[in-house]
Amino acid sequence: MKSYTLVTLLLLGLLSACNKPSTVIQALLGEQSPRDTYVRTLRKQGMLETEAVQQWLNAGETALRDSLIVSLPFREDGVFPAGGQRVFTYQFTLPAGRRLEVQLNSTDSLYFLDLFQLRENASPQRLAYLSEKNRILRWEATDDTPLLLRLQPQLSQPESEFSLRLRTEPLLAFPVAGRSAQHIISFWGAARDGGARSHEGIDVIAPRGTPLLASVPGYITRTGTNPLGGNVVHLSADGLNLSLYYAHLDQQLVQSGQRVRTGDTLGTVGNTGNAITTAPHLHFGIYRSGGAVDPLPYVQAPEFPAATVSKRSADTLRTREATALFSSLPPSRTTRQRLPRHAIVWVEAATKGYFRVQTPEGQRGYVLASSIQPTDKRLSRRKLTTMEIFRESLTEAAADTLPRGTTIDVLGTAAAHEFIRLSDGRRGWIPTISDVKTL
Repeated sequence: MKSYTLVTLLLLGLLSACNKPSTVIQALLGEQSPRDTYVRTLRKQGMLETEAVQQWLNAGETALRDSLIVSLPFREDGVFPAGGQRVFTYQFTLPAGRRLEVQLNSTDSLYFLDLFQLRENASPQRLAYLSEKNRILRWEATDDTPLLLRLQPQLSQPESEFSLRLRTEPLLAFPVAGRSAQHIISFWGAARDGGARSHEGIDVIAPRGTPLLASVPGYITRTGTNPLGGNVVHLSADGLNLSLYYAHLDQQLVQSGQRVRTGDTLGTVGNTGNAITTAPHLHFGIYRSGGAVDPLPYVQAPEFPAATVSKRSADTLRTREATALFSSLPPSRTTRQRLPRHAIVWVEAATKGYFRVQTPEGQRGYVLASSIQPTDKRLSRRKLTTMEIFRESLTEAAADTLPRGTTIDVLGTAAAHEFIRLSDGRRGWIPTISDVKTL
C-alpha cells in the first residue's frame, strides 16, 4: 500500500478541486504577483500604514465588490489621473470552450492587472495576473466562468493613458482541413428522427476524402463503427477533461491508444452510418463527464473587440437630456440610476458606443456616447445677486468668494451645485440658486 505525506494529500486535494495546476502551485507556494511584491516593498519601506497607502489598498479591495459588468469581446481606452488612487474593475463571464486573452497597453506607468474568479458567498479567488515576463494574460474555461478583472495603477504615478483589450479564442482547432464555422450545416439542438431526439454536435460539410484533424493534443481512446455514426474516432484531449467524437468517416487513419498532436490527420470525411443518404460531412461532438456539450464555442473563430468611440477621457461633459447611468453594458444593460438633463459627468474611459463616467457624487457607470455633450457652450448667463462661495472642485475645502454682480456662465448641474465658467476662464462650482434671472 502506498504511503502519502500530509503535503502530498493536500496537493492531491487541491489538484482535484482546481482546473489549473498553476493555481495549485500559487496556493501552496504563495506565489507573489507584481501587486503583492509592490505591497511588500511598501511594508519594508515603512509606508504601509500611511494614509495614502491605506487609501490605495482599500480602493483595490472595494473595487472587487463594486465592478461594472461588460461583455466579451471588449475594448476600452482611458486615462488614469495622477496619484494612482483610481481603480477599474470589469465583471464578465468567460463561456465554456473559450480562452480569454487580456492585453494592456499604456504610457510609461506601472499598472497591476489581476484576474479573479467570482464565487458565491466567498471572496473572489485570484487566478492569474499580468507580469513583466508575460505581457498577455490568458485563461481558459471548460465551464461558463464568472470572472473579474482589476486594473490598478501604482501609487504616485503621473497622469497616464491606457488601452485594454479583452478577446476570446477557441480552445480547439477546427476539425476539418480548410473549413471553418461557416461550413456548419447543422447545429447543436437541431431536431432528429422527427423530434424524437436532438442533435448532440455540429455537422461540417466537406468533399469526400477531406482530412479530419486532431483539434487538440491527446490520445485515441477508441475507433470502430456504430449504426448512427458509421466509422468513428474518439479522441481524449490532454488536460481538458474532454472527449472528442468524429463520426461518418470515410476512412479511419489512427488506431486506439495512438498519441496525436493538434493538426494530425485522424481520417477523412465520408457519409457512413445513418448519413448514407446525405452529402459527405463530419459529425463532431464533444463529451464531458456530465454528457454532451455544444461544440460550437470550442471551435468558433476568435472574437475581436470593436473600436472604441472617439476618446474624450478626463473631459468634463454634461448630459443632453435625462439619461441612464448603466452598471452593465449590453446585452443586459442594467440601469444604476437616472441622470437629469445637463448633469455633469467626468469621462474616465471610452468603449464602443459608450463612455465610462463618474458623477460628482461619486457614482460610476456607462452612458451612451450620444447622450452627452461638451460643456463649452453655456446653458445660460447671469449676474450674481449675492456673494457666493466658489470652489474649483467639489471635493476640495479651499474656496473663493465671488462678489455680487459677478457675471457667470452656467455649464451644468450636480449635487445641489451649478458648474460655472467665469470671465477669466476659470471653471468651478457654486451652490444652486433658485429664483434667478438670466441675462
